[in-house]
Amino acid sequence: MEMNKLSKLLLLPLLFALVACGNDDDSGSDTSSGGSSPSSTDTSGTEIPNDPHWVHFDTHCAAALEAVFTAKISTMPIVENGTLILEGWFLEATYANIVSFPYIVTADVTLHAKWTDGNVADFTYSTNLSNTGYIVTSYGGNSTNVVIPSYYNSRPVLELGEYIFSENGSIASVTLPSMLTKIGMGAFKDAIQLSSIVIPSNVTLIDTDAFADCLALQTVAMPSKLEVVGNNAFEGTAIAAITLNNHVAEINSRAFADCANLRDVYLDNLTPPIRGASSFENTNNLLRYKVYESALDAYKTSAYWSSYASQIIVR
Repeated sequence: MEMNKLSKLLLLPLLFALVACGNDDDSGSDTSSGGSSPSSTDTSGTEIPNDPHWVHFDTHCAAALEAVFTAKISTMPIVENGTLILEGWFLEATYANIVSFPYIVTADVTLHAKWTDGNVADFTYSTNLSNTGYIVTSYGGNSTNVVIPSYYNSRPVLELGEYIFSENGSIASVTLPSMLTKIGMGAFKDAIQLSSIVIPSNVTLIDTDAFADCLALQTVAMPSKLEVVGNNAFEGTAIAAITLNNHVAEINSRAFADCANLRDVYLDNLTPPIRGASSFENTNNLLRYKVYESALDAYKTSAYWSSYASQIIVR
């Protein structure tokens, strides 16, 4: 009997140690190589374990950043380079593919900083509702190629405010903040010279009229986490093809109406998203909705899509 009691007492420290090890993930550190690794997801939503790798930084300036061994970089690394604005980090020295943050590290990589002339004072900011970052509320410059800073007062710029570039007749291109999550109502409405845009992957909402009547807008790289396309969001643009990722749940009224050049709409979601009234009204007669074969029947029989069954084909 006494031996049993002694054995239980000896096991207690070991038990507490095991419990403590199981709580290591609560530290919240993304740059540590210990504990559980962050996960990415495949197109079906299945989590894929992610091991840490080396990330090196080529700042292309006098400042330096130490390499890190990590599975995930949560926020955009910041370095200073005089009056230049850090446009973003790219996967190549030729600046072909910009990195969005959080960034899941799947292999050893070198990230390259790209710098541009600009004036932070051209913008005004307000804190967002959760006080986790900033909303860009106005633009007072007159540049043709605009770069919106990704950070302000050491916190990320998360939202583009309402009507910030509305009726701007000069802006031809814009680089959006790498951690942006929302493009506000009418943000680029009637910006008639804007011809192309890359929307960062973390954007979940493109609000009402965001790009309405951007007559020259031909190319849009849509975000991988987009959930809602607002009313009239791309109405009257010149886009010929668009890809809506597997998170898109709502395509609201007249979202792509009057897009006369639009012929190819790629729908990644296996569950047909809600389609608002007249979402694709007055588009090209040759327009086709291209879905995965496994989702073809779901789209053709959906209450939101069945009226357009003849236009729905396997991609």
